Amino acid sequence: MASQKPARKISTLVLVALVLTSLLTGGLLGYLASFYSNDQKVSGLQSQLQVVQTRLQALQENISSIQNSFMGALDDAGQNNAELISELENQLSAIQSQINQVQAEVNTNQDSTLTAEINNLKTQLSNIQQQISNVQQTSSSVTYENITYVIGENFSLSQLFEQVKVSVVVVQGLILYSDIFGRTFYSQVQGSGFVYNHNGYVVILTNNHVVSGATNITVTFTDGKEYQASILGSNPNTDFAVLKTAASIDAYTPLEIVTSSTLKVGDPVIVVGTPYGLAGSMSNGIVSALNRTLTSTNGEISNIIQTTAPLNPGNSGGPLMNYKGQVVGIATAIVQDSQGIGFAVPSDTILSELQSISITN
Repeated sequence: MASQKPARKISTLVLVALVLTSLLTGGLLGYLASFYSNDQKVSGLQSQLQVVQTRLQALQENISSIQNSFMGALDDAGQNNAELISELENQLSAIQSQINQVQAEVNTNQDSTLTAEINNLKTQLSNIQQQISNVQQTSSSVTYENITYVIGENFSLSQLFEQVKVSVVVVQGLILYSDIFGRTFYSQVQGSGFVYNHNGYVVILTNNHVVSGATNITVTFTDGKEYQASILGSNPNTDFAVLKTAASIDAYTPLEIVTSSTLKVGDPVIVVGTPYGLAGSMSNGIVSALNRTLTSTNGEISNIIQTTAPLNPGNSGGPLMNYKGQVVGIATAIVQDSQGIGFAVPSDTILSELQSISITN
């Protein structure tokens, strides 16, 4: 019986050794599994940050291209950029939450390698967030030709007026009348017009009813220079007329006419003209209705724009413009004794009429 004690002692030691080995192996495997899992998460987060960085760089290039492109694309591009910036911010917020979760697990395991990588991730995240902030500031304000157009509500109407006022003129003429005794006399008519570059020549666009039947027609610019004008073409059915003057194309700034087909009710507009002879006046409003039909002594004019921008006698022939200073219509009529009900011939009608007008020296 005494000879069996060493064998039992050896068996106990082997069993203890096996238990310890199993515990150590399990702990090591658990640690390695945890390390591998967290390492995979860190790698995944790094990949996500790289994707965000790539999209951010594309956005920055888009902002740069917008600053060098035509102003008409600004609104849509600005809206798209705002949506992309918001999407990137949401994506970074999700990455931030994942980083915090992985960091909590790594702190529990006290792994210095992964801790260093996570700190690097947090630095990258902070840098990208700062870049997004810079992009937001860049995309919120874009400058074109010394005028700042700001996306949103911050907009300078005074700057816009300074830009376009040199292109708006006073149109005057004389109309011969006879009284009941057959005696003749002249009455002055007055309206507004604006400069347009028609095939390389300065022309003045206005309403037909401003110059119809008038003689001794003149146009006066904001610098006080006055020119005799003659009618190149007109159409009473659309209340549109084109005048020719001796003004130089280099001396004045023509306005740009853009399509009115994209106008929507609620779009902001301005009118610059000469109400009651007060040259250089501006009014502000919105498009309040589209596709109105206007009845005049010459018949009906269709597709008329209705606006809340105040119009008064003398405004006729003046440009109706969007906030980029582009012409979308010509002020033409008001409803007597109304408030905020004015009408304008749409720019698409103007552009169509211009196709039939020719000008030579």
